[in-house]
Amino acid sequence: MSGGYNPLVKMDVAPSAASAYYLVSYDVDYTYDMDYDFDAMSRQAWSSLGDADVAVEYITKSGATSDGSSKSKKNKSSKSKKEQKTKAPTITSSQLSDITDSFSGSDVAASATVIDDSSSSSSSADASSEDSAIANTSQSSKKFVAAGLYLPVYLASQGNGNAEGLANTMMTGMDNSAGNQAVGALGGWSAVNSWLSSHGYSGTSFNRDFGDVQASNAGYENYSTARDAARMLVAVDAVGGTGLMNTDIASEGVVIPSGMTVHAHRGMGIQNTWNYFAIVEVNGNKAAVSVVTQNQGQDRAAQLMSQVLASVDSTLRK
Repeated sequence: MSGGYNPLVKMDVAPSAASAYYLVSYDVDYTYDMDYDFDAMSRQAWSSLGDADVAVEYITKSGATSDGSSKSKKNKSSKSKKEQKTKAPTITSSQLSDITDSFSGSDVAASATVIDDSSSSSSSADASSEDSAIANTSQSSKKFVAAGLYLPVYLASQGNGNAEGLANTMMTGMDNSAGNQAVGALGGWSAVNSWLSSHGYSGTSFNRDFGDVQASNAGYENYSTARDAARMLVAVDAVGGTGLMNTDIASEGVVIPSGMTVHAHRGMGIQNTWNYFAIVEVNGNKAAVSVVTQNQGQDRAAQLMSQVLASVDSTLRK
């Protein structure tokens, strides 16, 4: 301080741009609204403190007092409205179940979750969404044939040199050959299964190469759950892989809501499965959606995915 002001006033680091803390050696009650301008404090008030170290706790533009309370109800109300505006929407299990219940109960499953700042900030390929945040239908933990599920190989390949490049090719074109080569670079399917187990995907296991119908017919199959797939989608988004998923599911009968951006993969064929795995975005909000089916065929599976996307769209627009 200068110009006749007390030069011994000490200041601690301000907790925010709107407040400051001082240390005082005796009780002083300040209820000033300085509008962030310390010159607004009268010279008399400062000089009367002598050489004391000054403490004015939590002085803010809104008029907070030394005990941290606020005199401005308007400011508190505005903060509440802002918090409400930025709060992430929530997809519920009931809204998905209302859809899947009209299909064969044991042959379809859906899981979905909003991808918010907390989930997308994950720095690893772990399952980054808490189970409580994922909307699931009754069969979401049932193992379905994992047709079209390239996500585990992509996630396991992160940071693994040649395997990662092959996995990117696999994701971009749903390329079975590139995917199988990536698995070889990782050390085989046993290595992928170990990765799945160690990263929390307990419902997923692989026992054959992508596209190996003969092995499937011989009883060697790849399985996953709708819940695991939704969690993988969140992890894929967290490591930047969303843009690699660009299968045109609309051309196969899935109705995409107007204004919704969809990044998707689709699996079909083996054991009469038809699956969809997608990361969607509406109104600045993103969600992971997995729909798995068996014994439904393309038209019914596309109808189910269309209805799930419509429901998710209505939630993300709130």
